Amino acid sequence: MIFLSHFARSTARPAAVTGFVSAAGCQQRRMLATITGWGAHTDGFAAGSSASSAASAFSANLATPTRLTIPGLSSSAQIIAVGAGTSHALLAATTTAAAAATGAGATTQLVGFGLNRCHQLGATASSSSSLVCTRLQGVVKQIACGREHSAVLLQGATGSAMELWVCGSNVHGQLGLDPSRRSAEWHRVDSLASVLGAGEGPASVHCGLDHTLVLTTSGRVLAMGWGADGQLGSGTAGDSMPGVPQVVCNLPLPIEQLSASTDFALARDSANNLRYWGNAEYGQAMTGAPIDQVLTPLCVPLAPHCAPIRDIAAAGTLSLVLDCGGHVFVCGYGALGLGPRCVRVLEPVRIPSLRNIVRIWASTDRCLAMDDRRRLYSWGLANAKGRLGVVSGFALQNIFEPTLLDISPDLVDPDLVALGNDIAIVVGPHCP
Repeated sequence: MIFLSHFARSTARPAAVTGFVSAAGCQQRRMLATITGWGAHTDGFAAGSSASSAASAFSANLATPTRLTIPGLSSSAQIIAVGAGTSHALLAATTTAAAAATGAGATTQLVGFGLNRCHQLGATASSSSSLVCTRLQGVVKQIACGREHSAVLLQGATGSAMELWVCGSNVHGQLGLDPSRRSAEWHRVDSLASVLGAGEGPASVHCGLDHTLVLTTSGRVLAMGWGADGQLGSGTAGDSMPGVPQVVCNLPLPIEQLSASTDFALARDSANNLRYWGNAEYGQAMTGAPIDQVLTPLCVPLAPHCAPIRDIAAAGTLSLVLDCGGHVFVCGYGALGLGPRCVRVLEPVRIPSLRNIVRIWASTDRCLAMDDRRRLYSWGLANAKGRLGVVSGFALQNIFEPTLLDISPDLVDPDLVALGNDIAIVVGPHCP
């Protein structure tokens, strides 16, 4: 269950060397790509800040999109993946373009910042909010971050099949390990082998608050971790078996797209059907009525609401669906993008102010959309810590309608956007 406190108040071990480097110990270097960020733990990396100021002002926030310099990245770094969770973020970089494509002979540099109480940045840090630098042999293809855990898809150093590596809290078995264990550094999830078929591997990974979903190359969905709200799609409310991912049931067709950030999931199958499971108490399941829990995937009839689905985004209290016509539909509760007088809808409603949209993102109670000119629009609840990227009159200001962010389209690579609960990171196209 997601508690809307802000709204209520104001309507196996790594194959490479793993180490810790504090913000004060990393040297600032020129980036081959622009990094823009806003929200929690970002102010110390604003352009012009020194390494020492990054260390001393680490807990400060940026209220609007600002160019960042992350001192842990080398001068030849090419950023290839980004991820953001509740209050932490990770960036992955490699130094060889050819290696980035094949994985052969490559090493990925991972730089994380924000909260690290459960080692969700991939290494033990000297404080709860320090810059952490680690390395993995191979190429990181994707990053996903939850409340206090992180996951990456890693293509091996010899160009081998994709592997899932995790770190952080494992209280509910969200790392695919026995719940009595947690991982203070990156750890390969060997337990996947027990449920993967011949020739099947992980294709993408998605972190909810305290659970992890894996979409496989065969279109199956595997789940592990906290499942009290049905977010494991197992037919019952409860955690996964210790250390063993389980198959999400009632998915008759291969899944092609998956989204999760809190305690429910959206999935699009090969026939363009939308599937839903998990917490649904805010009406975000698009059924026309609130449901406490959806324990097995439910097929959501969207027609005639929208054209074929292009993108999906699961927040905490609302669902977003983007159709191939560039229209965004919303369902659920909170800042829906429909204005301050419409905070709850039980069937998908089009957000009229958004046109020609090509990508959408969501996390907890905030949303982001990008149009065909790479302009970003933000809306959501509680602008505390500047997490919505919009200057407002007071910290808990809610942004009920999509608002254009002050970030140049030239600084936006749609494949390198990470939207966490309190942090947002956008990487621009790499310079030649």
